[in-house]
Amino acid sequence: MADELSALHGEQWQVEGEEVRGPGALAVRLGGPPDGDPHRLDLVFLVDRDRPETAVPDRVTGIDGGPAGGSAGGPAGGDQDPVRRGIEVWASTAGAALIELVAHNGRFAGHLDPSDPDGMPGWHAVHGGVVGWGTGKRFHDVQDWLVRNPVLPALAPALGEDLGRDQLVGVHVSFGGGADGQRAEVLVHGRPHAAASAALAALGWPRVAEGDSYARTFVLLVRRAGTRPPAGTGLRVAGRE
Repeated sequence: MADELSALHGEQWQVEGEEVRGPGALAVRLGGPPDGDPHRLDLVFLVDRDRPETAVPDRVTGIDGGPAGGSAGGPAGGDQDPVRRGIEVWASTAGAALIELVAHNGRFAGHLDPSDPDGMPGWHAVHGGVVGWGTGKRFHDVQDWLVRNPVLPALAPALGEDLGRDQLVGVHVSFGGGADGQRAEVLVHGRPHAAASAALAALGWPRVAEGDSYARTFVLLVRRAGTRPPAGTGLRVAGRE
């Protein structure tokens, strides 16, 4: 995790105790595997490690099969541990969006205002990369579809207006499959969202019959329109309209 964030950010991240710490007060706290699954790992990104209200939880899922790469420089393929691959994908999606929140320069992720047709109605958002992986000749199909078809507007009715908080809400989107079946998962603030996951499963993304094809992205809903980020975090994004 420290290596991936250092390479992405261009700043030094290092392990200190049970945290991976970056410049300033940035930190990632790693948790245990949910439900005892060794290929899944919960974590929490903190904009300010001393302020729990700046925490954004998410999940790393181990990845088998070579990554296809991201829309903004995704991970390379090769024979790697599935959890390490999962961390690479997390860094290119969620990590990029969360670092962009602080950098606020468009280098790491894109910005969407509440009226943007590709965004989440009523929310200021930062959209991380789109990363795909899989096997076979059509391994890139789901990623290509996701790049062309923004999913936030399609998921908005299922997500609803109450996301549990008015700022710093992470929306994790991952889906795809192959001959053995398909899966679609939406996490909101680190927890599965059944209605949004069902809506994602119902969308017209490619179903690959030979090999498999998956994609993931992450959107940080910075704040609901008309609200401001937590006072005192020093985020330059606080002034964005």
